[in-house]
Amino acid sequence: MKTWLFIQTISFESLSFYIVFNHEMTPAAWSSFFVSHALACASFAALSWLLLPRKYKFPLVSSVAFLFLFNFLLPLVGMIGTACSLLVALYLPRKQSQITWQECEELPLPQSPGDVLSNQYGAGALREILIHSNDPDRRALAVNAVCHLPRQQAVPLLQLALKDLSDDVRLLAYAALEGIESQINELISLFKKQYENTTQPDKAFDIAQQYWELCYLGIAEGVLKKHYLEQAEHYLRLSNDKEQRASNNLLLGRVLLEQHRPDQASIYLTAALHGGLRVKQVAPYLAEAAYITGDYQKAKQYIAYFPDQKGERLSQIKEYWS
Repeated sequence: MKTWLFIQTISFESLSFYIVFNHEMTPAAWSSFFVSHALACASFAALSWLLLPRKYKFPLVSSVAFLFLFNFLLPLVGMIGTACSLLVALYLPRKQSQITWQECEELPLPQSPGDVLSNQYGAGALREILIHSNDPDRRALAVNAVCHLPRQQAVPLLQLALKDLSDDVRLLAYAALEGIESQINELISLFKKQYENTTQPDKAFDIAQQYWELCYLGIAEGVLKKHYLEQAEHYLRLSNDKEQRASNNLLLGRVLLEQHRPDQASIYLTAALHGGLRVKQVAPYLAEAAYITGDYQKAKQYIAYFPDQKGERLSQIKEYWS
């Protein structure tokens, strides 16, 4: 088929040029030229289409029309150009590199808070170093860098470093965690002294917030966590007795949820909602309380208020429930 189309193309195109150069160009001769040239272009377009890779063959009409018009509007030159481009592309393709990775320079880990802000190492990169690096010195440097991250990001990474095989890395992580816990406990002692002198609801809330911080960060576990949650609840109730605030009720609701008391948590979370907080601020905790109690319809209603940003955990939950 391809051989026949090739011979046919040469024959009709040769005939068209023979008419041009060996006959007087009357209207009849021009008509013969265009008919012969059109047949040659149609034959060559069909041949070129058969040689094209499959992904370029469709849509069929536009692909064939382009090949025909390109060759028809550029007599002989168009065919030569099309033939050369097809031959080069099909039989002399560009070599593809088999190397799928490129070795990069190993950058030093940051040593100070300013370096962390301007360095490309984030929490994810430091976590990968702690897990996969074979160099204990590099893992120790990663622990030092983790200490300059925000507490919410630093504590899980430091707890991961506590499982390291190197004693130096474990000791560094333990010292860092102990330092964070000591800072929070010092604040608790300071706020308690201030509360004893003034008994202001703000100070009671500050104390509860620091106890909650110890639990929320994952520093406290087991019996100690239970004690801290009880202390947080106690001071929040003291604050509420003096002044009802939406922020107090929201934190108290979260503390009660952590204590597996969803029914009571719902009361305070609803009070926080009615106290002026936006639905989006309270909806995740109300949805959690409704889910624990088995009220899935109500949980779905609150999940509808979750954000839509892609990649966010709440948006993934919303997509799953929708």
